Order: sequence, then C-alpha cells, then structure tokens
Amino acid sequence: MKTNFIKSLFLVVGITAFISCDDQLDIENTNRLAEEEYYQTEAEAQATVDAIYNGLIIDGNYQRMIPAINDARGDETRSRSPWAFLIGTANFTIPPTQPDVQIAYLGFYTVINRANQALAAIDRIEDIDPELRERLIGQAYFLRALTYFNATNIFDNVPLVLEVQSGSESFFPSNQETTQADIYAQVEADLNMAIERLPVNYDDPSWPDFGQDARATLGAANSLMGKLKLYQGDYEGALPYFESVVNSNVYDLAPNYGDLFSQDPALENANPGRIFWAEFTQSQNVDFNWGGDPTVNWRQFSAIAPTYSGADFYDFFPTQFLVNEMKQERTVDDELDPRYPATILSYLPEEGLTQAYGREFFLDQNENYIAKYTLANTGGDPFTCGINYHIIRFADVLLMYAECLANTGNIPLAASQVQRVRDRVNLPDREAEFAGYNLSQFMEQLDHERITELSIEGLRWYDIKRWGYLDDPAKLSELQDNDSDFATYSSNRKFQPIPQNELDRNPNLIGNSANQ
Repeated sequence: MKTNFIKSLFLVVGITAFISCDDQLDIENTNRLAEEEYYQTEAEAQATVDAIYNGLIIDGNYQRMIPAINDARGDETRSRSPWAFLIGTANFTIPPTQPDVQIAYLGFYTVINRANQALAAIDRIEDIDPELRERLIGQAYFLRALTYFNATNIFDNVPLVLEVQSGSESFFPSNQETTQADIYAQVEADLNMAIERLPVNYDDPSWPDFGQDARATLGAANSLMGKLKLYQGDYEGALPYFESVVNSNVYDLAPNYGDLFSQDPALENANPGRIFWAEFTQSQNVDFNWGGDPTVNWRQFSAIAPTYSGADFYDFFPTQFLVNEMKQERTVDDELDPRYPATILSYLPEEGLTQAYGREFFLDQNENYIAKYTLANTGGDPFTCGINYHIIRFADVLLMYAECLANTGNIPLAASQVQRVRDRVNLPDREAEFAGYNLSQFMEQLDHERITELSIEGLRWYDIKRWGYLDDPAKLSELQDNDSDFATYSSNRKFQPIPQNELDRNPNLIGNSANQ
C-alpha cells in the first residue's frame, strides 16, 4: 500500500536566524503548533516520524537531487542540461558559490532536524504503546543514519547535529574537527539503535502501523549497515549484515526486471526485491513537492521523470559506454538483455523496440535516451510520475554480498550470488567460470554486473570511488574515455563543495577539498 507521509504536522521548536523580540512582531502562526502544545498522544508520535519520511520526497533528497548528483558524476550518463548546476556537477567544476549547491545540503538537514526532533519528543509521550514507541524511535535513528550517510558521501565533512537546536550556539554548528570517519561512526551508532528496534515487517494487524510497508525495517537497517562497512573496506565486518538479509527469506528478485521501475501500485506492491524506498504517487494535486511544508494539496511526484526524459527536460543521456555494457551479453534465447529497454530508450527495430512514451518512436532514432525512472516505456504525464525510488533493493545487496565474499576468500559462493542476479534476466549460467576466477578477474566481472543491473540508480559513482579508479591513472583514463565529463575531473573534486552561503552564515563552518 502507499503510505501517506504528507499529513504530518510541523512544530515551532526553534529559529534559524535572530529575530527581534519586539512584542509587535510576535505574530502567532495559526497553521503551526508550539512544542508545548504537541507531543501528547500516540498519533502525534507517529506524525512526528512521518514528517521525517516526508523529507525524503522533496527536491533536496530523492525527488531529484540525490539521484541527479550521483548519476551525473558516474560514467553512465552525460549531462546536456542548460542548468549550470547539473553541468557543473557532471564535469566536476561546480563552484561553492553556485546557489543550487545548497538544495541537497538543506534537504539533508531538513531530515536530520526532524529526526532529532522526533527522538527528543517521543520518549516523553506517555500515551503510547511501548512497542510502537520502540518502532518509531528505530525509524528515526534509521532515517538519521541514512541521511548522514548520504550527506557525508556528497559533502564530506558536514557538521554532526544530534540534538534539537535550541539556542544561538547550536544554530552555528562546527565541522572543523569532524571527519568522514566521525560521521560514519555516528551512522553506525544510529544503525545499531535502529537494528535493536525495527521489525522485520509491518504485517501484524494489531499494530497501529499495520500494512505501512514503506517504513524502515530490520532488513533495511542491516542492509545499510553492511553498505556502511563495505564503503570503508571492512568486508569481514559487512558480511554478517548482508548474510542476515540474504538468508532471511524475506526478499527475492522480482521476476520481471522492468516491473522494478513501474508506477503501477499493484506491481510496486508485488515486488519482493524492494527493501527500502521513497514513496511517490500519481497525485495531480496543485502544490508540487519541491520542498517546504506539505499541505493537503501537496503533490508527491518523482521529478526524475521529467529531468531524465528525452521528451521533457532531457538533462541527461546515457553514454555509449553504458550502451555497450548493456549490449555485451545476450540471453540464453539470443535476445537482448531485458534490462536494456528498462534502462535505455533506443530505436532498435531488429530487437522489437520501436516505441517511445507509448507511441511510435518520435525522437531522433540515432540517439539513445534514459528509460529508467522515466515514463519512456509507457507514456504519461512526467509531472505526476509515481515511480517509487529504490534506496535499497535486494539485487544490490546480493552483489555487495558477493563483493564481500570475494574479498574475504570465498569466490565460489560469491559467484553463486552473481549468477542468481543473472538468472532473473535469463543470462547464460557462468557460475562455474566465475568461481574459478582470481580476485582481480572476479572484481572486473562484478564491475560489469553492477553496471548492467544497477545503472542510473545513483550507485556507479560510489563504486568508482571506493574501488580506487579515481586515484589510478590508467583507470581514470578509462573513465575519461567512457565519459568526456571526466576530462575536467581533479583530485580535490570527489565531493560537492560546502555551499558558500552556508559558510557565510555560519562562522564555525569550514569547507571541504572542493571549496579550495
């Protein structure tokens, strides 16, 4: 079912700038409640956590910015956008003074501040079921962990704000002594709190949150913990978390790959491979969910659809490198890998691909366009696109698990995880071949498998970084061949710069390497 996170109430708990104390300016906002008037009931406890989820679907998070920033910097897409922010992000030249750099930064702290508010408030609500209280606290910790994981991977040394800001000093947090290792340690601590509290699912009909499947689960927290450790090169430490998800029998691969990127609620709900996702709908409400406080007229659409679509904003297109990777292997029936048309829109009449957006192909037949997370294969209004965004899905967990297994000496078991992903799309059985590879050979194959399964899902850039490609002259040259945007890459550009307007407002804040 679609979980409604729009109805949350927002509270007056602080300010973000100094305001005059003149009584004439003390205007009551009748659309908000003061903190002392709220946090009394179980429903209000749920609403304050719902507000955190709501922050995931604004422009600064998964509605557009997280996918766009991450996909722009990989070698699977190129940007042709007239928007200076997207072009500068794609070719690693974005300056800290570019005003739109702050969109994601503010989006992250929207979620973090709401999580802090929830954690501070829920414990003092007396009229609440104790088990529900624990589940809500677990969700708040998970969402804060997820957001700090994203924030540090995009902006590096962001300030750690772990309490509700309540005074002039706390409004100006410092990051001067904060490293990514510090932030990762906090993410791990938050995930440990979440793992202790989150359920496997929300299938108990006696619970007030029964059936609300978009909420964080134990599987989501274990998956993110494994990913956190993998990103730090701790393969041994990541293994038990991935194992718990893979062996839980809760998740499986969706039979039809294309169904993963459908806006049909029936197909979305039937998908056994979704672990955690951002919920979007096909609502036609008048207020767009770019940001700010939601209203009863809020739309909840995914802006990736018009941003990536060749028939709309057309800000990105697939590189020839991605096209070649997706065509590298055919199925056992000598057909095109079914992940190709789900990912790339091409005019290939020899493969039966002659449609675009629900009608005869009307775009340049010599060009390739992005299909994934757009309505390229179905048609429809991109500004009511309801495709849920996969934050964690089972195929990614299987491939991360395989990476950890290979790097801890168990390449045969790793090969079986890779083949499991391949089997879903009817590719040849090469498990025995992969099992005989040395680590270097296996990792080269895994690189290809992750591209074909997970391309244009905001993950490739992080694979490139953690595998050391940016620091290896030969690999960097390959990236430049794959995507000419890498021609202007420099070693201090592994992160987006801390926004200059944040540095100007906060005297305790310093920039990262990209600000230099």
